[in-house]
Parts: sequence; C-alpha cells; structure tokens
Amino acid sequence: MEMKVEIISKETIKPSSPTSAHLRRFAISVFDQFAASVYIPLVLFYADAPRAGPEIHETLGRMKSALSETLARFYPLAGRIADNVRVDCTDEGADYFEAQVTGIGVREILQSPDPDALKLLLPVDIDSPESFHGRLVSVQSSFFVGGGVAVGVCVSHKVADTSTLSSFLHSWAAAACGGGSVAELPAPDLSTASTLFPPSEALSSLRPGKMLKQKCQSRRYGFRPAEIAALRARAASSIAAQPTRVEAMSALIWKCAMEAAASSGRSLLAQTVNIRKRMEPPLAPSSVGCLISYFTAKLDENDEHQEKDLLPMLVAKMREGMDDFLGNYAKRLGGSEGFSTLCELNERAGELMRTYGPSFYSVTSWCRFGLYDIDFGWGRPDWTSICSSEFKNALVLMDARDGEGAEAWVMLGEAEMAAFEKDRDLLRYATPNPSAWTGPCQP
Repeated sequence: MEMKVEIISKETIKPSSPTSAHLRRFAISVFDQFAASVYIPLVLFYADAPRAGPEIHETLGRMKSALSETLARFYPLAGRIADNVRVDCTDEGADYFEAQVTGIGVREILQSPDPDALKLLLPVDIDSPESFHGRLVSVQSSFFVGGGVAVGVCVSHKVADTSTLSSFLHSWAAAACGGGSVAELPAPDLSTASTLFPPSEALSSLRPGKMLKQKCQSRRYGFRPAEIAALRARAASSIAAQPTRVEAMSALIWKCAMEAAASSGRSLLAQTVNIRKRMEPPLAPSSVGCLISYFTAKLDENDEHQEKDLLPMLVAKMREGMDDFLGNYAKRLGGSEGFSTLCELNERAGELMRTYGPSFYSVTSWCRFGLYDIDFGWGRPDWTSICSSEFKNALVLMDARDGEGAEAWVMLGEAEMAAFEKDRDLLRYATPNPSAWTGPCQP
C-alpha cells in the first residue's frame, strides 16, 4: 500500500516565559545573512513508542511542554526574521503538527526507507519561503497504526546549522525527560556569533533567492565499520597518512560520481566546515547560528591520475583544500576582515560553480552531532534521517546508529545516478539502502 500521512491537529507552541523587552531585537551574524533560505530537515524514528493509550499521550504532553521551555531558552527561534539583520523576538512560537500514518508500518518504512516518502513526515517543505518569512521552527509527530512515532523537525538555515539543530534537540529531549537533565547541558550561547561576526547593514535588503534545483534522484548508502577501515587504508598517502572516515567516504563518492558523469577529469568538491572548531580559540559547540563556511578541492586535466588510484589523490586534495582554508581564510573570519572575507568566499563560490558547472559537487557532514542520543521518553531513536532533495550533485554524510558506521545520502542527475549506482568500486564498500530496522526479525 502507498504511505499516506494525514494531519490530525495543529497548534502553535509558544515559549514558556516571555522574552525580556531588552532582548527582543536579536542581531543575527554575517554568516546568517549569507545563509540559504531553506529549512534543515531531520526525522527521528522511535519504533517502540506505544500505539495508543495514556503512556503515549503523557509523553507527547511532556514533549510539548518541553518544547515550550526550550523555545524560551532558544528564544530567537520562536521569533520572526524582520529583515536580513535581525530577528524580532516576539514569542510567536513554533508550529506543531500531529499526523496519522496509514498504508505502511514503522517496521516496513525502516526496513526499506523511501527517500521521497520521508518528505511526508516533515512539517514543511525544505525550500519553503517560510524559512525566511515565517516560522523558524516546525515539528510534526507522525503516529503509525501498529505503533511507533516519527518526529520530523525543520529549523530555518537562516538562524541555525546542524550544530545548532543538535543543541536545540538535545535541550528539548532533556526537558522532556526531566528538568534536572537540562541543567547538565550547556546553556545556548546566543551572543557570540553576532559579537564576533556582526551583521552588515549593507546586506539588510538581501532577500532569499531560489536555490538552484534540478531534476535528480536521491540514494542512500550504508558503510559498515570494516568497510570504512578498508577505505581509509586505501585512501592514505604521504599528504594524508590517516584519512578521516569523512574524507575517505567523500573521496570515494566524488570519484564514482565523476566517473558516472563521464567527466573529462576536471572537477571540484566543496565541503562545508563548522567554523566553531576552526577558530582560535575554538567557539563553544553551543554557539547558536549558521556558523559554517567551506573549502574546495580541485581536480584538473593536468593532474596525473589516469593510471593511478584516484582515492589517495582526491583525499590529498581535500586535505590541501582544508589547509588552504585554515591558512588563508579562517583566521581572517574572526577579525576586522571578517565581512570582506565572507564576501570573497561567496563570490569565489559563485565563480567556481559557473566554471565547473555539472562537475561541481558539494559535501556536508552531519557526523558526530549525537543525533542518536535524542531521547524524548521512548529511548534512543532507531533511525535518524533526512529525505530526498532536488539539490543536484550533493552529498550528506550521517552517523549510523552504532556510532562507528555511517550513511551517505547522494543526490545526482537521473542519467548520472543510473551509472553511479552500478559502480563496482562503490559497491565494494557501500550497501545500497540498508535496513534501518533494529527490532526483532519476527513481528
């Protein structure tokens, strides 16, 4: 049967306490000003949530109360973007939906996830203009007939990145499971981003543009720890003696994508960088905002790679790209040159996208953000996922539930995907759409 999702209720969750008058005009950072006007999506599956009865209603009641408390702590997320310089913290709150899923059970969707169907478990379209003009946070709790809940969360990229989303969700879950555990979490750092990277009035009139979307297909691949270890060993070189798992997986997918596109040997990879870790001194993980930049790795026709294994070369180029970013950009971001440096990086990104066109790839890592530790009262999630996307040549890496394996979400054009998913080198290391079911073999 086809999965159907019916919204059965909608309400607005407002902060549990009003924002003080002196905090109502919240300055965003220059990073936020440049951020794309899209939502960051995440779906968390809890297969053991009961089908009905007082227990699930009690947990959902705690979740909504905890969301209200968490919005008070992260008060800008309950506001609205007034312009591209500030958020008006008027406590308008977050949208909260409850939905009923029919036609499929939670076990079936976890055993064979459908990237397109997962969109139905999100409260809003990823590219909705609401991410700039409306709600900054939306939540949808979807109930499966035979038991199990999927919690879909969307947070505007204009005020958050994956690190901020993770901090928000951990705070929310801790409040839902008992107020004492909230005290153990670091308070959200709401001021550092705009203090170190103040907004520019020159960007106040900048309005969201349309993200470049193209007809493409999304595929999900699983990497087990043993395959990751073998891939890392293969990708090692004198420049990168111990490649990280993100470097090794990114290089493999980049290589296979280029081959699927019958590339001439000229290509570029842009990888996002969480600048919290790259500043001197590093910023706290609890720093709120879209605090990301990127580095690039280029493969040109004159690179001698025809007779060699491309993996070590690609990882080496990624390592060189990161070193270039750290040496020539990261230190300038936090100083008086911060705004001009960001303008330079964004202008450079545009030029590279125009130059490399269909050979331009992007990668984002969601690894090591503790997304499998988000417990609202039903235990750890059985699976955390994103969904299909129309942003071509994109790669998103995520942790597997065991913390050692990983998942890769790959978005390519239809023709390229047809060749990519048959690549023997890819299939040596990656399992197409592995089961995310963690329950017993028998229902």
